[in-house]
Amino acid sequence: MTPIRLVQVSDTHLSATHAYFGVNWDAFRDAMTAAPPDLLVHGGDLSFNGPEAEADLAHGAAAVRALGVPWRAIPGNHDIGEAPAFSRLDQPVDAARMAAWQRHVGPQWWRHDAGGWRLVGLDTALMGSDLPAEAEQRDFLAEALATRGPRPVMVFMHMPPFMDDPADPAPTTSVIPHAARGPFLDACAAGGVRVIACGHLHTYRRMHHRGMEIVWAPATAMVDVQRGLARWDRFPRPGYLEWWLEPGRASHRLVEPARMFVIDMSGWTSRNNGTTTTLPPWSRSP
Repeated sequence: MTPIRLVQVSDTHLSATHAYFGVNWDAFRDAMTAAPPDLLVHGGDLSFNGPEAEADLAHGAAAVRALGVPWRAIPGNHDIGEAPAFSRLDQPVDAARMAAWQRHVGPQWWRHDAGGWRLVGLDTALMGSDLPAEAEQRDFLAEALATRGPRPVMVFMHMPPFMDDPADPAPTTSVIPHAARGPFLDACAAGGVRVIACGHLHTYRRMHHRGMEIVWAPATAMVDVQRGLARWDRFPRPGYLEWWLEPGRASHRLVEPARMFVIDMSGWTSRNNGTTTTLPPWSRSP
């Protein structure tokens, strides 16, 4: 079987009115035009501020469709909001925000079989939300794992499952809430999950847990150089991941295109509640 070439891109933060990171999307678009993948998976934060500006979701989805490749996407906190008890930006996920994502982008969770693998996409905003959709997604994951047959499973989601210690109970908006984390990891470890592919923290990182590889994709948008150096001893750069899937084996490489620029917004976010969503409108010149 010929390996499937899959591209995982995350945290693009696209917008027509707040086009701060469009130059790096241009570089990504050119790379996809030069070498189209068999499948593209967008790992969340497609939009700049989708919970408040539905037009950002429409703009981001149109940009991905314009690539002309098969694609799937899962929502991030800047697309659909956050679990209500962990809503740092006061943008709790709710029915209206979920409907906007479904209208412009697609389902919040999905499965797709390719390259001898079962690919599963999940919405981390629902984890720890106590919304009815959380139980629906949990049932979906159980069914997707139970019916995988001999296929190994690769799970795509926006937030990483944990930072360093899966047992850390501290409240957080960086990773899956503690109460939801344990059952999720138990289901994955028992259900044939071999890879968890995520994003959200705008840096590339690899970890291993209970036989599973956990891979964080970098952002194509902004980075936080100070945090990357202090926390992970890594200078964060924009880019994406290229995966090759064949029966029983998945491998990847980090791609950091020369035309993607390091856009460090930490000066702004340190003064504005840790978010870029307070940036004023800015549209690039033609």
